[in-house]
Amino acid sequence: MNEVLKGIDWAQVISTLWTVVLLPIITYIGTQVANYAKAKKIDKYTNILYQNVVDAVKDVYQAYVENLKGTAGWDDETKEGMKELAKTKTIYALTTSIYQSLKAANSDFDEYLDSLIETAIYDLKRANV
Repeated sequence: MNEVLKGIDWAQVISTLWTVVLLPIITYIGTQVANYAKAKKIDKYTNILYQNVVDAVKDVYQAYVENLKGTAGWDDETKEGMKELAKTKTIYALTTSIYQSLKAANSDFDEYLDSLIETAIYDLKRANV
């Protein structure tokens, strides 16, 4: 038994264990940590996006909609224009890195932003009722 243990090249055993066992485990753990951090960053950016949407919708409502609502100028075309204005204000309020990260994480970002604006409009209407 001692002869067998003395004949083992321990440097080779450690190198093999490192390559076959430890390195894949460390790589897997590193990948999982990186994915978690990326998800947390996207969650944070999504919260920033929604707050910017709410702020933009309130701003457009106070600056334009209050004065137009109930007049002849308040039609479907004007409503769409106000939504586009809120969308533009929201995007301009984001930093470039946040905008690019959100757009990369969500392939249908424009539709997502539209739905957030619709939600903010609905919430604003309910608050004013």
